[in-house]
Amino acid sequence: MKRREFLYLLPLFCSAVVAREQRPRTRIILDTDIGEDIDDAWALGLAITHNGFDLLGVTITHGNTPARAKIACKLLNVAGRRDVPVFIGRKTNDKVFAQFSWAEDFSAVKPAEKTAADFIVDAAKRHPGEVTLVGVGPLENIADALRKEPGLGRYLKRVVLMSGCVYGASFSPGKPVREWNVYQSTADARLVYDAGLPITIVPLDSTSYVRLGDPDRKRIAEHGSPLTDALERLYRLWLTSPTDRMTLHDQLAVAEAAIPGAFFGRRESLSLVVDEEGYTRIDNARGKVVSVCMEPRRDEFMEYFCRTLTDPK
Repeated sequence: MKRREFLYLLPLFCSAVVAREQRPRTRIILDTDIGEDIDDAWALGLAITHNGFDLLGVTITHGNTPARAKIACKLLNVAGRRDVPVFIGRKTNDKVFAQFSWAEDFSAVKPAEKTAADFIVDAAKRHPGEVTLVGVGPLENIADALRKEPGLGRYLKRVVLMSGCVYGASFSPGKPVREWNVYQSTADARLVYDAGLPITIVPLDSTSYVRLGDPDRKRIAEHGSPLTDALERLYRLWLTSPTDRMTLHDQLAVAEAAIPGAFFGRRESLSLVVDEEGYTRIDNARGKVVSVCMEPRRDEFMEYFCRTLTDPK
């Protein structure tokens, strides 16, 4: 490029940079069952490091929620994000998983006293039309928030869920299966899907095709930040055999909240219901319209994910 052309384009480039830096951040709440599968912790890592997010809080759902909350508190502390509060949802069992040991003695940061459902309702009303609720676990907290405020959908900008299976998954092509976050708390899932919320789902139809490759894991582990070191430790606690590889279910939902539609080749508007067995069914008569993300762009997403964790600018 000639110097004269460069000088001509420089003001345009600077204006674009300023506009990008001044763009308001997306206010999000991350609702997670961190500590069982490994993708939840890594999804929280993405939410922490993404500079386009204003992470209002982390809500903990399903199972042994007090123990799960310790993992979230410690991960936020390690990443230097004590400003992000953690809220505990209702406890549904006392099960313990390997990742719990990483934070079992952590007490430097405590969860907030307010319940997860109360926080969701209060945050949505404090920022009407601005909050994206990202749910990557069973839907107990969101259902409880709806029980407290049936008009919750009027206050939320979006609800992005890692949830459901419409047509089939990589391990069940052409045959829908029950998705974990739905059938673990089917009654709550039915309430959430029936509520008329502005829902986008990232289902198994997409997420089951995106696994962490060894070069991607190596790139993140070698970054050597306190956060990526912690994620690698949690990954090792999660492993049960040398062949285990993380499927990036929850990270895809977080990425959809960050840049809607960027990592999927197709989006369908479908009328969905959750049946009594926990299947996500198309039902044009009874279903509520849900935006469904299909055809994951795996390579583009993985580059985005790895770059955000290793060079969060």
